[in-house]
Amino acid sequence: MNESMIFIAMVAVAIVLGVIGVSVIKSLNKDKKNAKKAALQDEAQTKITLEDLIIIVSDKRSSKEEIAKAVLYFIQKFPFPAKSEGRVPSHAIPYLKFISLVAGHKKSDAKLISYMTNELDKLHFDYISEIEQYKNIGLRSRF
Repeated sequence: MNESMIFIAMVAVAIVLGVIGVSVIKSLNKDKKNAKKAALQDEAQTKITLEDLIIIVSDKRSSKEEIAKAVLYFIQKFPFPAKSEGRVPSHAIPYLKFISLVAGHKKSDAKLISYMTNELDKLHFDYISEIEQYKNIGLRSRF
C-alpha cells in the first residue's frame, strides 16, 4: 500500500512539473515573438542611410543574407544622382563604392552580384559603364 501511494505521489509531481514546464516554454516563445515584432517595427521606423549600408557590406563578418538585404534596400531606396554634362558627380562615388564592396565581399556570390548589376543597369542606364567598372574593381579585390 505504501509503495502504491509513493508511486501515485511521484506521478502527480511529474504531471505538475510537466504542466509548469509547458507553460514556461509557451511564455518564452511569446516573449521571443513580441521581441521580433518590436525589432521589425524599430527597423521600419529608423531611416537607413547609404553609410549604414556601406558599413554592412564592408564588414567581413556580414552574412550573405545581410548583404543581400543591403543590396535590395540599396536598389529600392537609393537612386543615383543625375550626371552633369555626362560626368559622374562627386557625390555619386559612395554609390559606386557600394557596388565594389558588394562585388568584393567574400560572402557575395555570383547570383547576387549579377542581380545587383542587372537591376542597377535597368534603373540607371546612364551609369552602365561605371557600374561595370566598379563591379570589376570589387571582383579583382577578391583575389
